[in-house]
Amino acid sequence: MALGDNEGEPPLSDDDIDWTDESADIAASQPADCRDAEGQPQKVILHFDLDCFYAQVEMIRNPALWNLPLAVHQKYFIVTCNYLARELGVTKRMMATEARSKCPELVLLNGEDLTPYREISYKVTELLESFCPLVERLGLDENFVDVTELVEKKLKKVPLPSDVSVNGHIYNQQALDTTAPDHHRLALGSHIAAEFRAAVHTQLGLTGCAGIAPSKVLAKLVSGTFRPNQQTTLLPESSAQLMRGLIHVRAIPSVGRSTAMRLQALGIHSVVDLQRCPLPTLEKELGGICARRIHCLSLGIDPLPVTPRGPPQSLSDEDSFKKVSTEVEVMQKVKELVSSLLHRLHRDGRVPRTMRLTIKRFSESSQPVSRESRQCPLPTTLGQKIRSGSWDAVTPLVSLAMKLFFRLVDRHMPFHITLISVCFTNLQLCCLGTRGSIVSFFSQGSPVKPKEAPSAESSGPTCQQGALDTSGNQDVQEASLVASAPLQQRSAPSPPPGVDPSVFWELPEEIQRELRSSAASAPVPDCPGSTASSAPRLGLGQHASREASSPAVLRPPSLALRTLANQTQSLNPSLNSPVHEVPSHVDPQVFVELPTELQGELLAEWKRETRTPPSTPPSQTLPSPKRGWSRPSKGKKLNPSNRTQVNNLLRYFKPC
Repeated sequence: MALGDNEGEPPLSDDDIDWTDESADIAASQPADCRDAEGQPQKVILHFDLDCFYAQVEMIRNPALWNLPLAVHQKYFIVTCNYLARELGVTKRMMATEARSKCPELVLLNGEDLTPYREISYKVTELLESFCPLVERLGLDENFVDVTELVEKKLKKVPLPSDVSVNGHIYNQQALDTTAPDHHRLALGSHIAAEFRAAVHTQLGLTGCAGIAPSKVLAKLVSGTFRPNQQTTLLPESSAQLMRGLIHVRAIPSVGRSTAMRLQALGIHSVVDLQRCPLPTLEKELGGICARRIHCLSLGIDPLPVTPRGPPQSLSDEDSFKKVSTEVEVMQKVKELVSSLLHRLHRDGRVPRTMRLTIKRFSESSQPVSRESRQCPLPTTLGQKIRSGSWDAVTPLVSLAMKLFFRLVDRHMPFHITLISVCFTNLQLCCLGTRGSIVSFFSQGSPVKPKEAPSAESSGPTCQQGALDTSGNQDVQEASLVASAPLQQRSAPSPPPGVDPSVFWELPEEIQRELRSSAASAPVPDCPGSTASSAPRLGLGQHASREASSPAVLRPPSLALRTLANQTQSLNPSLNSPVHEVPSHVDPQVFVELPTELQGELLAEWKRETRTPPSTPPSQTLPSPKRGWSRPSKGKKLNPSNRTQVNNLLRYFKPC
């Protein structure tokens, strides 16, 4: 039951005094930080509260439940139920066994897994954000929306029409003054709220209530006046009456059980008592900031703006139970919580830097028991596993959580735990793709579609055009492979010479740009002749002398790759390329896709080997690290060639 729903509260007695005038005097005497800024237009705040949210989600997932009494329980208690079940006597916070006895035909569903509810909740918020950017989430089923700017835009088009009306109910059936600007703004806000509610129902199938008021606290309190699937507008003159009608102090948002107990110690039991209490008395008990905040809220004054929160700053999950008193039970509970959170973290995409464990001990006292927490930073390696969705992170995370648990509980002493919570905080985006890092070549994301290239009339001839215009070339048929590529790829910028187009077009756009810029500043590949007989023999830069003597098996480059190389050679035959210096046992297609730094390092090593030919056959110059090479005895040094073969990247380029 949302705050402001007064079902079950006792009505005002005859002895209650009308504090309308006194409340106005108190409000006028408050500090400036409790009042709206003067000279600014009155805000129009909407509060949306979805009807029996968990039950609605379950009915959407299974439409056969729409006409049945339905309740969702967590552990032993009912957390929500649809209105058909409420008509049969089922209420929130009722024991599941009691609910079943009152309504034998009740359908009970377990709602401990919040995943489907979170997904629908975020869809609701995203839909509201598509209409207005100022949306603030409040739990899973509530949202604040500041539509003041939308109202002002409507007022500029039609300043003050005489036929203005309110969509839905008006609190306390107050008459609408069409000449009052504040009334006009709130009336426009009611029509905007109705449009938003209709969109949520049409697109997501959810119904809900709405409150329209000048502040967040008033909008929240008035939204539950009429249920279900209705909305209520609160005019400024009825604010004091709404606050007096709450009676209980805990009906005010931000007043929890602990604060209510401290207020009761001061003799404050009702909202009227809180309004009449001197501010210095509250400040002495609660502190200055908290006292002023609660005092302003009791008067219906809430200067805090609607603040979009963005992605959650932490992800947590908890489990409560009657008793856990062994390490094995604690570890099992922690493992279940961590496993659930890993799935959510992987979908979130951010990496946590901190993990916090919270417990709650059993107490026979009637006083509320505080929670105890400990936290620790997460190693970078664990963050990478979490982001990749690897379940290998479960075991080390559980181990870290158990270390935090033993900082809270002495394992050598008996303990009785009733709640365990695991929370990942300090969520940060993982910065991949930094220039100069090889990690940038493995960043996640779908391939970017290539952009359309300038038309032939506005640009010079490309390699593909050159291939099609070459007459008498025996490789024209091979060039048709490029011409027959999809139009989307053929309209893209041409790949650098010596690069397979089918590979190039699958690369991310930033790598495509980098390869093109590198090709523009580097020598163009010196391709072999365009005759068909020489292409299979020399491929892309294989030396004829080394290939004739090498036993390695070659993978000939693709037809499209050789075609593009032939085109480049025909345009400028004087250009040379480091691709020609690639040994015969290295696939040139793999080589050209390596970063420029790695290409340079490999070419330098191969040149040194060429100057000092090894005494052993080529197939034996690069022995396997696991076999064929043994550590030299103590006192002996590795010669430079052996050290190069063992400790650098060349050992990964072995003959086929």
